[in-house]
Amino acid sequence: MAKARRSSARAATRSRPAGFVKAKDAAKRTRPRPAAAGKAGGERSDKGAPAKVAIERLPEPARAIARALDRLIRLCVPGCTASVKWGNAVYRTGDLAFAAIMETKRGVNLALPGAALSDPQGLLEGTGKVMRHVKMHSVAEVSRAGVRELIVAASEVGLKGM
Repeated sequence: MAKARRSSARAATRSRPAGFVKAKDAAKRTRPRPAAAGKAGGERSDKGAPAKVAIERLPEPARAIARALDRLIRLCVPGCTASVKWGNAVYRTGDLAFAAIMETKRGVNLALPGAALSDPQGLLEGTGKVMRHVKMHSVAEVSRAGVRELIVAASEVGLKGM
């Protein structure tokens, strides 16, 4: 038994010309993302690049927040290395990753192996088995009490494979 066709009035409102993009979707597409090299599932062209590449690609105000976080991480953990992985700035000590700076719609997240960290200030958010994050919406939030302590503690725990 064949399904009845929808009324032509309803169908006409749903059909859009080819290439039509809703206004809310168009805003998401304004900033180009680096394309993966080769076929689907290939390596990103920026993988392994210095973290500065990922940070400078961010729009303002996220870029200013990420720069402040980058300075703080390098100050708290001297000798750490930073590179691009998954399009984000990832910080390592030896072969263990301990932090990542990730862009959000309203700012930046500082991702840490937070499930293993004590957080007396209550800054860590999220429910992941391993990773938690600290949300940063302004440069002033980078200097909140407890952020330095979390970064130092995360560098001691670290994660393999991040």
